[in-house]
Amino acid sequence: MNAFFDGYVHAKTNLKEFIDQFDNALRKKIENENASDFQSFNVTIPVVSPSPLEKIFQNIYTCNKFRKVQKEVIGMLATLFTLHQKDVVITTYLVEDEVDVDGFIKEVTHSVYFNEAECEVKCSCALFEMRGILCRHVLAIMRVNKVRSVPEKYILDRWRKDIKRTYTLIRSNYDMVDQRPEVRRYSRIIKKCYEVTTNAASCDEYTEDLVVKLDAMNIGYRTNKPPSKVAVTSADGIEGGSSKKVLSPLVVKGKGRPPSLGKKSMVERVKPMTKKQSQKGK
Repeated sequence: MNAFFDGYVHAKTNLKEFIDQFDNALRKKIENENASDFQSFNVTIPVVSPSPLEKIFQNIYTCNKFRKVQKEVIGMLATLFTLHQKDVVITTYLVEDEVDVDGFIKEVTHSVYFNEAECEVKCSCALFEMRGILCRHVLAIMRVNKVRSVPEKYILDRWRKDIKRTYTLIRSNYDMVDQRPEVRRYSRIIKKCYEVTTNAASCDEYTEDLVVKLDAMNIGYRTNKPPSKVAVTSADGIEGGSSKKVLSPLVVKGKGRPPSLGKKSMVERVKPMTKKQSQKGK
């Protein structure tokens, strides 16, 4: 909660200011979410290793979370592991790692449990349990055991970019609805669905017929999605390869009058001449 209001309220903020600043903080959060979604769907961060596991996370996770995965992938290259104990299908490894503690390098050893039969892996550092990201120690053991795909239980829905959050399609006071076509389409479809379900719920025959048709339509829409416009961007922000132009995300208008032009330079204040004005000057 404190992080949510960071930069908006302080110890001497009164109730009226708090309400106004809450409104501003919520609007800013929505702007940040829209910008983050825009980046995840239109920008692809290049991989830093030949690991097929990293490639999977690149295709599935949002940009912010994939950067955290990449940090672990890079750290994986500096780990050293030894076989500690091996049963029929269960193997325990000791993984040596180095961590930076207040500017000093500290050597630590973690134990990694690997169940080959169920492709289950667990590390004593508990990074996945706490942050939802597979640690470098787990990635190292998965690599040595030639695990080429990530089990579904280690891919969390809340980090995925291919899952559309329905709450983002709901109208809000901060949306420029006319500039968000997906919101208009969603509202139109929901309205029509209410009408159809109301009529179909009148009897079992209509209900079953509607469910069958909706399932078929859903499969068709899911398997025939329009191609996405993706740009490959390197870590320093330079785009590579051929890609279509990616527009900037929409900016939500705030309350009150716009910022003063006094803060702009003289060049920014001068408006470009229209075609008619340029012809008159000739």
